[in-house]
This record gives sequence, C-alpha cells and structure tokens, in this order.
Amino acid sequence: MTPAVQGLYGCGRLRDGEGGPLRPGGLGLTAELVDLAGFAPGDVVGDIGCGLGTTTNLLRAKNIRAVGVDVDLDALAGSETPFVAADAVLLPFADASLDGLIAECVLSTLADPARALAEWRRVLKPGGRLALSDVYSRAAAGGRSATRENLCGRLTAAGFRVERFEDRSDVLKRFVAQFVFAYGSLDALCGGGLDAAALGGRPGYALVVASRSRGDSDVR
Repeated sequence: MTPAVQGLYGCGRLRDGEGGPLRPGGLGLTAELVDLAGFAPGDVVGDIGCGLGTTTNLLRAKNIRAVGVDVDLDALAGSETPFVAADAVLLPFADASLDGLIAECVLSTLADPARALAEWRRVLKPGGRLALSDVYSRAAAGGRSATRENLCGRLTAAGFRVERFEDRSDVLKRFVAQFVFAYGSLDALCGGGLDAAALGGRPGYALVVASRSRGDSDVR
C-alpha cells in the first residue's frame, strides 16, 4: 500500500530475528482481532496489505475464504497464499461482495485514509465487518496520526459503525525491542507510522472492529 511517509513501518515483509513475520502483538494479537470481528467459516474476507500472507493463512486455517491483497508481489513470491495484486484504494472486488476485511498496520500508512475507507465500505456487504489493528496517538494533539476520536470519526464519516475499540498499546515495547534486535536500530522504522513525534509523543496501538452501515442514509 502506498505509504504517506517513507519507512519500514507498514512494510509487509518485516521479519523478526528468527525469520518469522514481525508485527505488533504477533500472530496472537491477529487471532484476537479475528475473534473480535466474528469472522465465521465460509465468510469471504479480504486481507488488505497481506504482506507475507500470514494473516491470510490464519484465516484460511479457520475455513474462512480469505484472499490477500497487496501491491508488493515480491513479498508473496513462491507463496501458495491466494492473493490479488491491488492497491488499498482500488480493490478488484464487486460492490457489496465481501463479508469482511482485515487491515493490520495499513490505514495509518496511507496518504488518503478517507478514500481507502470509502473503497473498503464499497466492497463490504451491508453489515459486513472491518477489522483494524493500527497505531494511533494517545496525545490530545495527534501529530500526523489520528487520535482515538479522530479515527472513530473517520470510520463514522465513511459509513461505518464502530463496535469495538480496544487499546493494546502494551504490545509496542516488545515490537520495538524485536525490531531493534532484527534491524539494529529504529532508524529504518521511524520514517513511518510508529514515529513517536508523528504520534504526538504518545504512540498507541488499538484493535478496532466496525461494521458497514446498512444504508447510504447512515453516511455522514
């Protein structure tokens, strides 16, 4: 997905010191997000910014009909993960065709979040669920990143109903330690969404579940 600010944050190919996928909270937090979203066997779910395909594979192991979406074809070279090459703001899915979408560390990297959310709403069925895990600012002045209020406001304006917001900022310290161990310093990371200055000095991390409002009259 096209980042608003250059840096490794949001790159789907991040790996930890042992070669596994590197993300805040690891695969355990992803599993929590999937459970919160209530994705069920047989649901058709798009994994936006799928990177190495780790989340896509987790969903498919639960008999969810998941397909990864990413612009980085090299990330999935040789992978058996089903995916399509596409940008987050121009998805190759029909209107109201998906039961769910999941986007981990994606929205905060995009230059035009409102455009992305409008596109995500378009492809979701009425009542379809959007599952997000992402950084946000816990400071009153949010720097370049959204505060909780801003993020929920963006979702509501795009025609979503926020059903769950869980602060999981506890995962950030371990993520930073793992990143430094794997890459030597934070220099390569801080051009992107986890830059503390960009987050108003108080970076946070959250799990968010929202559903597509059932009528255009709900959009405001």
